[in-house]
Amino acid sequence: MLSLRAHVWICAGLFAALLVVPIVGNVLAASGMAPPPRSMQLPFMIGYLVLFVAAGLSAVPVMVMTVLRAQERQGRAAALVRRQTTIIWAMWALILLGIAVAVPAMIADGFFATVDGAAARM
Repeated sequence: MLSLRAHVWICAGLFAALLVVPIVGNVLAASGMAPPPRSMQLPFMIGYLVLFVAAGLSAVPVMVMTVLRAQERQGRAAALVRRQTTIIWAMWALILLGIAVAVPAMIADGFFATVDGAAARM
């Protein structure tokens, strides 16, 4: 497992990407660029969903390591600190199982539906 500092940088980078991607898209739309063709909308949506999930998953080690370090400084949770990797993997597994249940429901509800000539919404 990487250090807490490395996990913080990864998490911060992914969250920054979550903010930068829509800003760039809005700037391009405001400058008059046409929306992407219908064939490119689905890959964009899937890519942003993957970025969102990656950002969420990257926050798990940051939270677990931060809490366990604070507990360790107070003289508690020594056994949990030794098992922090197991805790992180278990939380990731639960999150990914939830996503495995959610994605088919998202598809059935039309979450990934593309629109011809989609304009920027204000």
